[in-house]
Amino acid sequence: MVGMLDILKDVVNRFNKNGIEYFLVGSMASMYYGRPRFTQDLDLVVRIKARQVSEFEKLFPIDEYYSPPKEVLHDEISRKGSFNLIHQGTGIKVDIVLDKETEFYRSEFSRKQKVEIAPGLEIYMASPEDVILKKLDFYREGGSEKHLTDIREIIMETKVDNIYIESWADRLGLREIWETI
Repeated sequence: MVGMLDILKDVVNRFNKNGIEYFLVGSMASMYYGRPRFTQDLDLVVRIKARQVSEFEKLFPIDEYYSPPKEVLHDEISRKGSFNLIHQGTGIKVDIVLDKETEFYRSEFSRKQKVEIAPGLEIYMASPEDVILKKLDFYREGGSEKHLTDIREIIMETKVDNIYIESWADRLGLREIWETI
């Protein structure tokens, strides 16, 4: 049976073979640094340029993955948005968040780490500090307690660079939430 890790491996192998930079974020990254919990999708931050759309489309043929039409991809890339890939055989969704090209995203890309998430599956993942900062931002946006729980569990399980977190928390307006945790 094909599972989430199989889909993750397939997607990142396609990215690696085609020179597309990425890193894993979201619940899977939280689980890696913290504790396991249920999740229904995969979240990847990806650098794709408009000139790569045709190539990207070929990487994910419709019989294997649903991918938005070329026009939608161009629109999302130009506005630095996001889109989904959906594995046709399982319905597993891969959220693709496009690189925003901000100072924070540049920092995230420079700090990504290659980790073995499962036997034989090495991928690039956001640093634990950057996962925490994103979770703080998601909490600010939506108020979901799951983000605070994820942060607490990462802190309990993984050594983090508090100076880095505090510096970015100040710059991103997240200091008050960070101090609460």
